[in-house]
Amino acid sequence: MMTMKKLPAMLVLAGLALTGGMANATVYSNSNDASSIQSFGSPDTTSYGQTFNLGVASTVLDWSFYATSGNAGNLELVIANWNGSRAVGPALYLSPVASYAGGAQTVSFNGINAVLSAGSYIAYLTVAGVAGPVSGVGFAGSSSDGGLGGGFRFLNSGGTDPLLLNDTWSNWFVPDMQFTANIVPGGVRVPEPGTLALLGLGVLAFAASRRGAKATNA
Repeated sequence: MMTMKKLPAMLVLAGLALTGGMANATVYSNSNDASSIQSFGSPDTTSYGQTFNLGVASTVLDWSFYATSGNAGNLELVIANWNGSRAVGPALYLSPVASYAGGAQTVSFNGINAVLSAGSYIAYLTVAGVAGPVSGVGFAGSSSDGGLGGGFRFLNSGGTDPLLLNDTWSNWFVPDMQFTANIVPGGVRVPEPGTLALLGLGVLAFAASRRGAKATNA
């Protein structure tokens, strides 16, 4: 039979299980070397991306690219498998439609929380099938792969989802897009803040009930 004394310890263990031991994220990034990649959006190239390699199962938390100029509109971020020449469906992550205000700004996607096995992938921006798409957007380039061993790739698929095509993606004279990615090695999914809040409330409620029981028995 489970005793009351064992419950606090079990709650702590449950919390550790939910948080995956709170593994720390590794920040992968590269610096802009004054190069710019032109032009992303409708009716130009519809998909820009950065390939990357994971040596172990990992969780991608956040991903950012850096726009240098362009016209306001909407776009999406997709993460998919990469077979060395093209993105392969289905999408492993598809963001909600994001708004780009135009001009120089960071284009960030937070709370991705995608658990990926060891392998090769591509994180790409796309306007294929997106209403009110961006146009004429330039993105900062880099000569470094940021420690993830990938490179810049692009595809003009018009309004067609690139994952429905067998087309080979192209590279350019700028080797990489400038990016920042927060990735947790080990494939541990980081819990949503609401999950942690509920766990905390449960611990507090249990502690309060224990105090009440002691007061009643006194």
